[in-house]
Amino acid sequence: MAKTYLDQIVEYPAKVMLRLAEDKYCTGLLTNKAFNEVGEDDIDTAADEFIKDYQYVDDTVQQVAAYIWVEMEVNRVDNKTMKGIRLYVSVACHKNYMTLNRQMFKGIKGNRRDNLVRFVDKVLNNSEFLGLGALKLHSVRTVTPINSFTIREITYEIPDFNIVEIKE
Repeated sequence: MAKTYLDQIVEYPAKVMLRLAEDKYCTGLLTNKAFNEVGEDDIDTAADEFIKDYQYVDDTVQQVAAYIWVEMEVNRVDNKTMKGIRLYVSVACHKNYMTLNRQMFKGIKGNRRDNLVRFVDKVLNNSEFLGLGALKLHSVRTVTPINSFTIREITYEIPDFNIVEIKE
């Protein structure tokens, strides 16, 4: 496959999605399964159904669920060598899925969405599996709700190379 200057738009979200699906806390909260009971099938379910590389909830969705959406953008080009990348991780949770089962999630305070935000950040913040350095938390903000879903968006910044050698 030919390389392009914007391969990160595809590669980085895919890497992040895999890391999040493999995390027992994120997958447990997405699939409503106790953390110590999360297995390979749950990881597959989270990766296939609840973690996406685009933001979308159909108007007809009746499923009471939570989703993680991973997207990125090149927010600046510093020079011909370096560029800045922003990674956006949105956590969307249906209003009827916000409350956690306290028997299943013992010791966890707060709601499902905010705990997903916490555990996503635990996986990603200061990690070094993308770009040239560690992911740095830039912001966490509440986004306008859509279709009975409440949303928080986490933004990370990553320095990366701008120009790569492209061979056909």
